[in-house]
Amino acid sequence: MKKSGLVILLCGMLFLNGCSSVMEFSSETIPLATTSYTDYTEITSPEIVPETVRPTFPHKETETVIETVPEEMGLSEELYQEISQYESVIHFDRKIDSDEIVLAMSELERKHPEIFWINGYSMKSNEISSEITLKVMNQYSPDELRRMSEQVDFAVEQILNTVNPDASDYEKALQIHDYLVLHTEYDQSAVNSGKGLWSTAFGCLINGSAVCQGYSQAFQILMNRLGIECGICSGDAKGEPHAWNYIKLNGQYYWVDVTWDDPVSEHSFDWIHHGYFLIDDRMLARSRTFESNGQFVPLCGALDENYFYRNGNYLQEYYFSEIDSRLTAHAEEGRIEVMFATAEAYQMAIQDLFGSESVWNAQIFQRTGGNITYQQDDDMYVLRLIFTVNP
Repeated sequence: MKKSGLVILLCGMLFLNGCSSVMEFSSETIPLATTSYTDYTEITSPEIVPETVRPTFPHKETETVIETVPEEMGLSEELYQEISQYESVIHFDRKIDSDEIVLAMSELERKHPEIFWINGYSMKSNEISSEITLKVMNQYSPDELRRMSEQVDFAVEQILNTVNPDASDYEKALQIHDYLVLHTEYDQSAVNSGKGLWSTAFGCLINGSAVCQGYSQAFQILMNRLGIECGICSGDAKGEPHAWNYIKLNGQYYWVDVTWDDPVSEHSFDWIHHGYFLIDDRMLARSRTFESNGQFVPLCGALDENYFYRNGNYLQEYYFSEIDSRLTAHAEEGRIEVMFATAEAYQMAIQDLFGSESVWNAQIFQRTGGNITYQQDDDMYVLRLIFTVNP
């Protein structure tokens, strides 16, 4: 799990005389390929609980990503046959032009994330032949690459052995998502260091340290080994290059970003996030644009398998009673994630629950009060609450 800080929201103490809190805000530079959610803010209940506000909002429409059709390119598979045997100089008895090799290498990387060691290439071509020379990462020898590939295969098998074969595809995807978050550190030091093992499935699965490309490659390999269609898309996320996954469940495509579900906060209450697990185009479009590199971009228009939708924590509108009932239902667990359908409902929930302090109207706090630590994810309209009730 990532350990560097992001945008930190600090809250002054709520005194027990019913006075409202003083909120102090400070921010740090947002690192590459990380999402904008605040650090956790802890508050303690006052003696006098304020009145509840129960506003509603209409649904807000946002832009949908357009579906594109993938191209069939035989050259990428020809390259794969050679590269998978750890060849670094590949000969063709025909002319290959520069545009063809660029598209083929891009497709090779997307389709075969297990080929993690390519760090560039050069090509010589004439009218009757072509020669492609691969730049091998860290100048690993074929024997070293073979051993490293075996390590990845072994790690994949070990992980898949923990997956119940009778589980649904949703349950399998969730288990793999959560495993990668728990067992991978986001390598902040490598963000601006170019391509290295941190940007590969090897970095994620073997070294336990990766950036977005490594998370995405590992997730793709594991999903594909489970027989679940999964691929990688790349583009711009808030002004920085980024990579994430698409996945197909029950005939519908969804987006998954394991990287942005790996918490960056050092707060001891962090747990696995699911804001980017099985989301649709409109949610993704809040922070992403796609590269124009011939990649397959599926149409993701469903929410049937979305984490919050499936678990009953996706709220079209804000009603205090909805939060109240969820706090009661999760009292023993003491934590909950809730996603709102619109920015208006999300902002009203924050203002009402914490600005107006109506959270203390909740049934679980009525007798003795307690405390809540909360986190805001402004991109995904998610509130994460960790709470305890005073004895």
